[in-house]
Amino acid sequence: MRTNLRSHPHAGRVALALVLLLACRAPEHAAESGELRVISLSPSTTDIVVALGHRDALVGVDQLSGAIDGLRDLPSLGGLFAPDLERALELRPMLVLGVRSESQAAFFAQLRGRGVRVLEIDSSGSLESVLTTYETIGQQIGRQPEARALAAEVRAQLAEVARSVASRAYPSVALVLEREPLYVAAGGSFASALIDTAGGRNVFADLPQAYPQVSLELLAERAPEVLIDSTQGAALGLEAEAAARAYWSRFSWVRRVELVPARIVTLPGAQLAEAARSLRATLHPDLAALSAP
Repeated sequence: MRTNLRSHPHAGRVALALVLLLACRAPEHAAESGELRVISLSPSTTDIVVALGHRDALVGVDQLSGAIDGLRDLPSLGGLFAPDLERALELRPMLVLGVRSESQAAFFAQLRGRGVRVLEIDSSGSLESVLTTYETIGQQIGRQPEARALAAEVRAQLAEVARSVASRAYPSVALVLEREPLYVAAGGSFASALIDTAGGRNVFADLPQAYPQVSLELLAERAPEVLIDSTQGAALGLEAEAAARAYWSRFSWVRRVELVPARIVTLPGAQLAEAARSLRATLHPDLAALSAP
């Protein structure tokens, strides 16, 4: 950033047959009704569907997406890496959205084998690839004009953030996603582009991967002026903040530590401009008022 008829002697086979029958008929029934039924198995794809004005099309989401405002009442398919196949089929989706990953490949293959349309999004790409995702999803859910408008709006907002810091000195930055083992945002990620947009210089921008594992020695060698820790939960608590600061205070080469909630600057969804503004406020505190709603 797992996966009942009981009294009958062949109960297991009967249950399996029912699931397969449901799976084969699900897309047909949804198409006949004309109702778009979407399952989203990633907070990023869920965020984009909602931003495109199609929240009502969602019939199921992953556990993390369920935390998004207005979605807590939707059926949960479980964690990102162990979604519930039987539950997914019961929801009769026309389209399942998710991120491309080796851990979910078998699940998506099972859905396709049962006639369900699946769209896998690459969540580890560049900033431009994330913006292109808006239109890809928009095409799939019949929201192409909204998707183009959203992409244009986000681009304009990012340009505004970049203009606001254009005359400033850019501090060197390391964005940490996990501490043990140590993973950072590198040049192949949209998060690295957001750092640049917000007035920072990613010390790992030369690495082509999106989120590589690096050593503490390499981090110390790169000597970022600002170390941004995004390993916490969606909301920072005092205890978690104290623990994070205590962790980094052990190292004499750490000069300044800033904490941001997870998924604020690492979610490839519709809130890229908000993420850039959050990073700007972190790197240039005197501009924090510009990020206020």
